[in-house]
Amino acid sequence: MSKKVLILSASPRKGGNSDLLCDQFMLGAKEAGNQAEKIFLSDKKIGYCTGCGSCFTSHKCVLKDDMDEVLEKMIEAEAIVMASPSIFTRWLGR
Repeated sequence: MSKKVLILSASPRKGGNSDLLCDQFMLGAKEAGNQAEKIFLSDKKIGYCTGCGSCFTSHKCVLKDDMDEVLEKMIEAEAIVMASPSIFTRWLGR
């Protein structure tokens, strides 16, 4: 039975390690007979929540950005995969 899989790549670089992992996961999901779609979040304009609370009553966000599209796909998906890099900085010297 085919599943709808949504893959969210939060890598800051296309082709970066996290993004490559997303591509490989998508390849495996499709080979297993699933429908798979990857969204590269850096391509989207998504604002920060302002905490205004308007969504509590209207169930809509007052921000007009790409999150509506992403959220709709998340609701439709049967499986969601998220990948984000862990970035460590080493301080050398002082």
